[in-house]
Amino acid sequence: MSTEIGPPWEVLLIGGVSGSGKTTAARELSRRLAIPWLGVDDLRLAFQWTHVSLPEPDRTEALYFFLDTPDVWSLPPERLRDGLIEIGEIMAPAIEIVVSNHLDNAGPIIIEGDGILPSVVERAEVQRGLAAGRLRALFLHEDDEAQLFRNYRGRIRGPSARPDEELVPEARAKVLFSAWVVAEARARQLPVIRSRPFDDLAQRILDSASGGGNP
Repeated sequence: MSTEIGPPWEVLLIGGVSGSGKTTAARELSRRLAIPWLGVDDLRLAFQWTHVSLPEPDRTEALYFFLDTPDVWSLPPERLRDGLIEIGEIMAPAIEIVVSNHLDNAGPIIIEGDGILPSVVERAEVQRGLAAGRLRALFLHEDDEAQLFRNYRGRIRGPSARPDEELVPEARAKVLFSAWVVAEARARQLPVIRSRPFDDLAQRILDSASGGGNP
């Protein structure tokens, strides 16, 4: 029987660059708190695999940028960073809907993903949760390109494994993305937590979201 006390929030948003430990931490917190967690990648993949077309053609193009652009990882890292930002902007309305649903009647949830941008807190339903103290949003930070490369290399195996020639520019682009996310989060006075050491990341997230501890 768990002795974990329930959190003082109903929705916890965890953003940050992929490879920073969001999913592992969310899974651990879900287990400890006995509440569900959702990866924003699930929402993005649902859009992409059902071949959604958005009202604005440029948004549709941005949604499929990493899937449809030939040799995408050969593009400048700044362009790749901008592609990640554009996808996050596309996902914001879907995140807001999930937040609203859980604030109204679906109970507590942890939502994580690099598609969660700091600007999501400016959306009406997210603001409602923040103002009522029922929602927390925080962002993980990893600025070590070599560490991200090792993380990506270690988790992609088998026939779907990508060559180092793609993982190196991905890591470089995502360091830029992480720096952008951190700047945007701090501009909005949102907590930023360093992802390492991984061993106590889940606890540091919980402390920060509960208003205690030192991230």
